[in-house]
Amino acid sequence: MSENYIPVQLPSKCKVYKDVDSSQVAIRVLKGKDEKLIAEMTYDNLDSKFNAILKNVLKGVAPEKLTLGDRKFVLVWLAINSYGKTFPIELTCEHCLRKIMNEVDLSSFEVNELPEDYEQPYKVTLSDGKEIYLRLLTVEDEIKVVAYEKTGANGWLFRYALSVVDQQLSENQKVMMLEDMDVNDVAMVRAFHEEFDHGPVMEAPYKCPKCGGAGRVAVPFRIEMVFPYGPALKKHFRKTV
Repeated sequence: MSENYIPVQLPSKCKVYKDVDSSQVAIRVLKGKDEKLIAEMTYDNLDSKFNAILKNVLKGVAPEKLTLGDRKFVLVWLAINSYGKTFPIELTCEHCLRKIMNEVDLSSFEVNELPEDYEQPYKVTLSDGKEIYLRLLTVEDEIKVVAYEKTGANGWLFRYALSVVDQQLSENQKVMMLEDMDVNDVAMVRAFHEEFDHGPVMEAPYKCPKCGGAGRVAVPFRIEMVFPYGPALKKHFRKTV
């Protein structure tokens, strides 16, 4: 069977990728061979399996170079286009505090894009006047953080250290630099990542069937979105089997 790739606009607009033409980025829906990889996922191989799946379904940009926001966009796209846009979640109503089931429309998520004038490395001036340069974190960085934490080390500052662009410093030296910073300067580094967070805004409205109260709920990405089973599987396919 032929593989039909569909052009997409990534939330980063490919501004952070070297030698990538945004018009050439395309994704295809999941196939059985991809579901096989998802079924083999464990805590220890999660990142490598996800990366293998992205290599299968994505054209135009290397999956390990994706920003975390672009990866989230691709995964939600795969969920919607492979299995359907609705996904059941359990939540606690903020009004009556009872647990309820709610169907989320994944296609209704707003998508934050990087601003047109975004460039990196991005200059940040610290409280002492020193300038440092930062970039957005990527899938490759996330894989490094997971490996770092598996050694028993705390990855909190290591994660942000990876975003510091300075060819003169090693990763460990960047961590030590952050360790020596005043916390308000570390907060400025974290604020850069918050300011330029992009991708689907994983929140959805709900209405409680028990008390009638309405609100919004955070919808964290879950493996079931791209590998439905249980309630999600029944919801998608109960009319066809």
